[in-house]
Amino acid sequence: MTKLLRIVRRVDLLLVALTLLLSVVVYQRFAPPNEGIQADSAEEPSSPITRSNGRGKREDAHSTKNAPIGSPVRFLMLNAQNYFVEEDEPRTLGNRRFKSVENREAVADTIASVRPDIVGLVEMGGQGALEDLSRRLMNRGLNYPYSRVLERWGEDRALAILSSHPIAGDDSVANCLLEEDSGECMRRGILDVTVRVEKDGRLFRIMGVHLKSRVGDDQQATERLRCREARALANHLQVAMQKDPGMPILVYGDWNAGPREAPLLVISQGTRATGPMRRIILKDSRGESWTIAYRGNDEYNAFDQIYVNRVLSSRIGRKNSAGIVDHEASRQASDHRALWCDIR
Repeated sequence: MTKLLRIVRRVDLLLVALTLLLSVVVYQRFAPPNEGIQADSAEEPSSPITRSNGRGKREDAHSTKNAPIGSPVRFLMLNAQNYFVEEDEPRTLGNRRFKSVENREAVADTIASVRPDIVGLVEMGGQGALEDLSRRLMNRGLNYPYSRVLERWGEDRALAILSSHPIAGDDSVANCLLEEDSGECMRRGILDVTVRVEKDGRLFRIMGVHLKSRVGDDQQATERLRCREARALANHLQVAMQKDPGMPILVYGDWNAGPREAPLLVISQGTRATGPMRRIILKDSRGESWTIAYRGNDEYNAFDQIYVNRVLSSRIGRKNSAGIVDHEASRQASDHRALWCDIR
C-alpha cells in the first residue's frame, strides 16, 4: 500500500510539471506583444547607451560627434573663379582683375538657388571678398555668421568657408609641406575647420583644397606637383583620423584632375590607417557630371569633387541627396559649376 502511494505521488508531481511547462509554451505562443519595447525603433533611446562600430570598439552614441543623426545639413562647394575685390590687399606682384558686380551677383544667385547650410569656396580673393559675398547672400535671405578664409602669401586665390553653424575648431594649414624637410609647400594650403550643429551638437570636419592648375608647358611636371599635394593632404587626413577616428570628415576641392587620375586616386584609395575615401556621385538635372567647361576647345571635365570618410559615408548612406547646380546664373558666376550634398 505504501509503495502504491509513493507511485501515485510521483505521477501527480510529473503531471504538475507537465502542466506548468505546457502553460509557458502556450503563453509564449499566443500572448500579445509588449507594446512598450521596440527592438528596431527609429528613435534614439533617452538613456545613455553604447553602440558597437563593427570593429570591436564601442562608441558612445550620445557623445558629441556621434550624436543621434538629426536633420540633414546641406553643404555646397564652388570655385568662384577669381572673386577678387578692391578691399583685399594683393599677395603677389601680378595684376588682378576684379570680379564684376554682375558676376558677383551671379555667384550669390547660384549659391542661393540651393540654400546650403555650409558653403566651401575656392578662388576667393580674401577676407574682403568673403565679406562682399556674405552681404550679397544676406540680401537673398541667407545668413552665414561664421566664416574662415585661408590666405597665403605668394598666392592671391584663397580657400574659404561660410557657415550658418558655429565653427568649433580650426586646424587649417597655410604652409603645408609637400614632404617632410622638403621646404616646399602646397600653393594654397589646406582649409580645415570643424563645424558644430547647434541644435544637436553634431560635429563635421570640413577640409578644402585647390591643387596645382594644369597651366604650364610641362604637363607631366604639373601632374607630379598635384600628386605631391594630394599626398600632403592624405598625410593630413591620416593624422586627423588617427587622432579622432570617430569624426565624420568631408573634403572638397578643385583638384584640377579627374576622379580616375593619379592625384585623386591618392585620396580615394587612402592609407591603411584611414581606409579609402568615398567620392560623392554628382549629376545635374540632365544626368551630366562635368563641373568645368573649356568651351573654346569644347572640353568638359569633372575637376571639382567631394569626398567623405567611412564615418560620414555610413551616416549618409548610398542614396543621399546630392547634385550639380545648373541654375541659369551659374554660367555667368564661374567657369566651374557648384556641387552640393546633404550630410548627417
